[in-house]
Amino acid sequence: MSEDVRGTTPEAVPRFGGTLFGAVVAEIIGTFLLVFIGAGTVVAVSLAAPDAPANVTAIAVAFGLAVLVAVYALGHVSGAHINPTVTLALAVVRRFPWRAVPPYLIAQLVGALLAALVIWALFGNAAREEVLLGATAPGERGAGLAFLAEVILGFLLVVVVLATATDERSIPAGAGLAIGFTIAAGIYVTLTVSGGSFNAARTFGPMIIAGEFPGWWVYLIAPALGGILGALCYDFLARRGAPPL
Repeated sequence: MSEDVRGTTPEAVPRFGGTLFGAVVAEIIGTFLLVFIGAGTVVAVSLAAPDAPANVTAIAVAFGLAVLVAVYALGHVSGAHINPTVTLALAVVRRFPWRAVPPYLIAQLVGALLAALVIWALFGNAAREEVLLGATAPGERGAGLAFLAEVILGFLLVVVVLATATDERSIPAGAGLAIGFTIAAGIYVTLTVSGGSFNAARTFGPMIIAGEFPGWWVYLIAPALGGILGALCYDFLARRGAPPL
């Protein structure tokens, strides 16, 4: 586990270096941060005031801020993927080494599981039984529309990640803000449709600890599919680039 995570190609992970072990630990911490803050807010507001109109704002802002903090705190260590959607999409377009994909995915799930356990400990059985520890689920309009929503979210997230965090023409200092705002805005739009997951680890960690799996296949497939499509689209555009002014 002491391999350099920069990969074997010039395109792989251009903005961070270090050991694979260190990167995996950072992914566990970053995903824990995301799920603890984000799903923890879902649980807290749902138990305290389930019908409060401010809940959507609280949840969207919590997830957006958690991602923003993770990107700035851990981006230089692991790239702060904290999301299988990002890891798989970057690997498809050779911005991340395939050999590092399995340990990253495992780390992301471990971080989410640990966070779900802590949320359960903090809020008790009501959090597990009534709100599934903050897991996402398809809304009243069904799994089909939830699938579509998650494909769109995955697509937009990866386009923003590639445009702000990996493109050498970008200003990397703004990546955290751009990605965090994308997460927050996406949750605003899709919270009642799909829960605004973007992220299989964020959903499956709470699901596994809660022992219930509503619409699990949506969150396993749709965000990753959207992310891969977004990566291919951005790679197609970026390779051609814009003509100099």
